[in-house]
Amino acid sequence: MDCRKCGAHLTFDEKAIYMKLVSRTASSFLCMDCLAEALHCERKAIEERIRYYRESGNCVLFR
Repeated sequence: MDCRKCGAHLTFDEKAIYMKLVSRTASSFLCMDCLAEALHCERKAIEERIRYYRESGNCVLFR
């Protein structure tokens, strides 16, 4: 699957964080860079959030 804005190939984590932060029912996604731009934050903040959810083990999207 590809980013709906720039066409970059998406990783599993990029799809999962989009579902977690934007919409669980999404059928199209943004890559991490485009998502950071849309959320007005830095890519590093999204990477840290992914790491947090993965390490916590509480979110089924990151298992």
